[in-house]
Formats: sequence, structure tokens, C-alpha cells
Amino acid sequence: MNWGSNRRRKPEARSQKPEWRTVIFWFLASGFWLPSFSLAQQRPLLTEDPRLIANGSFVMESGFGYAHRARFPLSGLGGDEYSVFVNGLNFGLGPRAEFQINGVVQNLLHVSENGSGWRNDWGDWSFSTKIKVLPETHVLPIISFRPTVVLPNSNDSRGIGVNSTQVFGSILTGKSVGSAFVFVLPVNARISLLSEWNGWKNPRHAPSPGTESRAQVRLGMQIRTGGVRWDVAGTAGLTHLDPRGGVVFGLTKEFQLWK
Repeated sequence: MNWGSNRRRKPEARSQKPEWRTVIFWFLASGFWLPSFSLAQQRPLLTEDPRLIANGSFVMESGFGYAHRARFPLSGLGGDEYSVFVNGLNFGLGPRAEFQINGVVQNLLHVSENGSGWRNDWGDWSFSTKIKVLPETHVLPIISFRPTVVLPNSNDSRGIGVNSTQVFGSILTGKSVGSAFVFVLPVNARISLLSEWNGWKNPRHAPSPGTESRAQVRLGMQIRTGGVRWDVAGTAGLTHLDPRGGVVFGLTKEFQLWK
């Protein structure tokens, strides 16, 4: 559940409605399981884990992404997008709080719609604090609150960023089922399979460019070896604005700063 505001107002534009029956199908068909030993580390998924990393832990995430036929409604550009160093820094601040920094060092677009050539730009960086509101019990799920501020690091004149400040909050919830948790299905001690449906719906009939409804599915795996967790996933868009397909891959490493 999200709410928030965008300080930059954009001109209105009509938007085609997504096929939500397809979205619901993928939502029901996806197996959302995450092994309980993989605490609050959901890469390569987008859905935020409601659990916190341990107090004093520092979790570093980094990866790359490719999106086929990405579209940018604000500029009208489209093409194949490459995301270089999709980074996440997570700090465990105690039993009830976690601080997060997320962002992309560079986005590159090979333009094939409404233009040609290459465009590149910084991604917008975000700062979040995940706060555990209620711990999980035998009956009740864990509930966390995650306020986020997205900074306007991108340059909208390059056509692949919106250069706007966004402020929103998310309510996160999850429940253990035996030795599993929502998001991932463990195959063995080193390998887990993952799938998700992630997106949002704008109820406005003609939303502002950049705020349209979006949805995508991801299917991938995690492999743990040598103290590092590697991940890879394939993606598929479910609205006319989402990339038709793509792939993401990266790694996650945890350090203990203090106890």
C-alpha cells in the first residue's frame, strides 16, 4: 500500500488501460516463497521484504539490467535500456529499524522509437527507513512501515528521467508458513527459485505521463556460494508501457559492522 506526492506537475495525457485479467492470472500463478534463513534480502525481486536485517549488519547489493523495448511516456522515447550498477546499501540500526539507499549509477538507452542513437543519464536515488511496527507471531503477520524519499538526480532533458522529487510510504506485511516465507521457493541450501508480480494501478482515467499504471512479472533464482549470493531473473511487462522482456542479474554481500 503506497501513498505520496510528486512535486513536479506534468501535462495530462490519455493512457491505455492495462489488461488486468492478465495481471491477476500471473499474480495467482506465481509462487511467492522465501526461505526463512534469507532475511530481508529480496534481490532480484522488486517487492520489499517486511523483515529487517540484523542489528549492526551492512548489506551491499549491486547488479545490472536489460529491458527490451522500454518506453518513457514523458519524452515519448523508446528502445532497449541498459542499467549499470543497480546498487542498494542497507544498514541494520537495531531490532526495529533499517536504513536503505538505492539507485542506479547509469541508465543507457538505445533509442528506436521517436529518435535514434544513444542516451544516458543518472538514475534517481532514494532514501528509505524500514520500521518494524509489529513482530510476527503464531497468528499475526509481521508489519513494517517504509517511508521513502526519491531525489531528482536525473536530467529530464535527456528523455529517460523525470527529474522529480517523490515522497511516499509503504506498508509491508508477510507471514511465515513452516520454514518458508513469501517470495521464494528454496530448492536446497544453496539455490532458491523466485517469482513475483509487482506493479501499481493509477485509478485516474488520464494520468500524468510517468504516473501511469505499470506491472511486470519476474522469474529467477538465487545461488549462495563463498559468502556471496548471486541472482538472475527474467522479466516480462504486463502493460503497454512496460518493457516486453528483459533480464537482471547481480550479487548481494553482507558484512557485520558491530554486534
